[in-house]
Amino acid sequence: KSQAEGFARLVPSLVRLLKNLLSMGYSPEHDVAGITDPFLQVKLLRLLQLLGKGNDEASDAMNDILAQVATNTETAKNAGNAILYECVKAIMTIEAESGLRVLAVNILGRFLLNRDNNIRYVALHTLSKVVTDDIDTVQRHRATIVDCLKDPDISIRQRALELIYQLVTSKNVADLMREMLNYLVVANTDQKSNLCSKIMITVDKFSPSRRWQIDTLITMLSIAGNSCDEAIGSNTVMYISQAEDLQQYVVHKIFTLLEED
Repeated sequence: KSQAEGFARLVPSLVRLLKNLLSMGYSPEHDVAGITDPFLQVKLLRLLQLLGKGNDEASDAMNDILAQVATNTETAKNAGNAILYECVKAIMTIEAESGLRVLAVNILGRFLLNRDNNIRYVALHTLSKVVTDDIDTVQRHRATIVDCLKDPDISIRQRALELIYQLVTSKNVADLMREMLNYLVVANTDQKSNLCSKIMITVDKFSPSRRWQIDTLITMLSIAGNSCDEAIGSNTVMYISQAEDLQQYVVHKIFTLLEED
């Protein structure tokens, strides 16, 4: 950190260098897919990230150039995506303006629409790291994140599931719980146990009513009861025993499920 503070005085020079790269014309010896020296741009962005972390003055000096990189970099080629990813990491690491952070999250949202699974995975992973500080902005991309649960790649599905779990609030718990239960139906055996535990925690934390809580747990047990921890079944029984006004309803619901099975 002390070394970074010592080099922070170089930020204006680094910003000028990056600005010059962005404004340069075609240079065949350095261009990759029409982008001027993407390797140097990536190195500069990583250096700015280090120098701007925890330094308000240095961060202010680089806000504009990071916004320029974020808005003007061509995304049709991998070289452009690599630059954008480093730009997003820099924005999320330095003391960036709130508008710039929104721009960075929106770039990650666009990455989720990319056909390259590596880019989509990186986007989901990065969103998981920033969601605590920028949950409202990430929520805007919730539908795209949920769509990732249908991806053929299990690593994409798993990463999307982790992010969805982080996005749950008291306002959206019903919608996201529906998606989690739908995924539980098709999840492999190794995933079911962990997902059941996450559903239990989510229900305990955000349940809008006792009836909804019991309904959700019974549905989960009917889908993957054999994969659930014993404590989940015990807790469900306890919740039912505490809700005397719902016991007749619960008996009817369970009887109907048994008939359908």
